[in-house]
Amino acid sequence: MEQTQLNIGTRKIDVEIYAPSNQQPVAGILLLHELFGLLDCYREDAADLAERGYLVYLPDLFSGNPIRYCIRAMVTAAGMQNKSSNPLNQEIHDLVDHLKADPRCNGRLGILGACLTGGFVLQMAKRDDMLAPVVYHHSLGLQGSGVPNNESLDNVKVLQGHWAKVDPLCPTSRRNKLQAQLGDRLERYEYNMPHGFRSVSRHLSDSKLVWERTLEFFDKHLVQTTS
Repeated sequence: MEQTQLNIGTRKIDVEIYAPSNQQPVAGILLLHELFGLLDCYREDAADLAERGYLVYLPDLFSGNPIRYCIRAMVTAAGMQNKSSNPLNQEIHDLVDHLKADPRCNGRLGILGACLTGGFVLQMAKRDDMLAPVVYHHSLGLQGSGVPNNESLDNVKVLQGHWAKVDPLCPTSRRNKLQAQLGDRLERYEYNMPHGFRSVSRHLSDSKLVWERTLEFFDKHLVQTTS
């Protein structure tokens, strides 16, 4: 693992980079932490992805001032509604661009976000170069499906989503609206498991199933096979 600091917008964000031993360019995955901050459980998942051949950027989105970040995400209208114009979404775009520009990345991109950062995945899924977006229970994006009603998801090619069956932070109505917008472009899974699939609920058996399905999705959409 290597550590770096990237100039993102008006601030610096600390990023941990997990690279495979393979010297050839590989697919890149941006792994986003939840409200709990950058915990070791995310580092374990980043290391696992690297062992499987992916270049992983794991940013500490709370770099500098975690309270200010949470206020921007959960109190401002742009944050709560997960607007594409939200500066926090622009930061994620910039992080994806840095990952793509890394010479160890072959340009094939994936992203995984959950809870606080799950809504960012919906916005990044609109990118032409985003091939494998995965969301776990997106809490923000309080309007519509997780993006404002006046924003389209027509450019989304595919999205894998994992949600708790009962979740007041991401209710069934929001998930159903997302399904209605994406149709068969959404690979949807629901579980009898509380929030924090890869953190506080990591010890539960369904957490392993979530991870297995996530890995299968990344492999399907990011790994290039030679004929």
